[in-house]
Amino acid sequence: MPIENQTTYTGLILVSGEDRPGITQRLMATLAQFSVTILDIEQLIIRNRLLLTVLISLDEAHSKAILADLEHLQAEIGLDIAVDFSQQNMSADNSETLRVVIVGEKIMPVGLAAVTNQISLLGGNIIAIKRTAKEPLFAIELELSIPNDSLKQIQGELAQIAIENRLDLAVEPGGLTRRSKRLVMLDMDSTLIEQEVIDLLGVCAGKQDEIEKITARAMSGEMDFKAALIERVQLLAGLDETVIDQVRGQITLTKGAKLLIQELHKLGHKVGVVSGGFTNVINPILKELKLDFILANELEVKDGLLTGKLSGAIVDSLAKRRALEEFAKQENVPLGQTVAIGDGANDLEMIKAAGLGIAFNAKPKVVEAADTTISTKDLSAVLPLMGITF
Repeated sequence: MPIENQTTYTGLILVSGEDRPGITQRLMATLAQFSVTILDIEQLIIRNRLLLTVLISLDEAHSKAILADLEHLQAEIGLDIAVDFSQQNMSADNSETLRVVIVGEKIMPVGLAAVTNQISLLGGNIIAIKRTAKEPLFAIELELSIPNDSLKQIQGELAQIAIENRLDLAVEPGGLTRRSKRLVMLDMDSTLIEQEVIDLLGVCAGKQDEIEKITARAMSGEMDFKAALIERVQLLAGLDETVIDQVRGQITLTKGAKLLIQELHKLGHKVGVVSGGFTNVINPILKELKLDFILANELEVKDGLLTGKLSGAIVDSLAKRRALEEFAKQENVPLGQTVAIGDGANDLEMIKAAGLGIAFNAKPKVVEAADTTISTKDLSAVLPLMGITF
């Protein structure tokens, strides 16, 4: 950490022009002739145009000689080299760092303008901006310096800006915590998979309209989830258990689901599903995905027929939150390092409890409660929101 109030003589070198091999080597070879220390360095190439910045500390008496050598190098390599020498106060920085990630199929200037304007109003300063993904989704990350103790305020303010401008945006603390082990919990129906399993079963029972209406009310929060589930399952009574395999064959994974799980596992993170759906239907699918945790309801079957009842305790909103907490404790992952992803009212409790709660193509009540939203139907959008480049 820099010593408070220490002043250092520095040189900021900016190299720009058409990129080609050997530029950095030539610059470093020129600087190597002097007693300088590299304090910071950054390089960026866009459309074959190079922008290289180097901050050095040096003996002020050597500045003219360094400048002369850099001017000579500029003439040799045909690039623009600008140099600024000055005294710099290296006092300790008491601000926090924050990462803001914006994800979408395309990002328009108007949305970025709204976000950066709010950052400025809240006293934040943008330190760096970089693209972290370009396919299948585009993502940019802003690194901010913010006043101490203003994290929660900025999270709340930017979440509102994101909703107003229809942006998928996440705000998280900077630092090494983003690289720590994390636990990601997903809802199943309309999140990990594209369908609602209970609705597919309703088609088989000839009760499609009745069940879909109850499902819609339950997911929007207009009806208690547990009561809605019991009522819908009762409508399935008498169905042959062979419909379970039939329905399983109609299920499709949401776009990006496999990529999300594979990338998370590569980095050592844990991934689970906690669902109000049914283990009878979804377990074979989840085992193929090699998930670390599974919790869901179970349809009762007797004599080869669905009884219209459930076996065991019902997995509702509170059960989902408890599962998140228990799995996190089991894996020694702080709750602040957990991620919960869902779309319906029965996901609210775990989304609010998680360190990063994500509303995935969700109902309005869920969007309002979540830390961030994903409006594109692609689960790989979760990765850049977590600061993961893929």
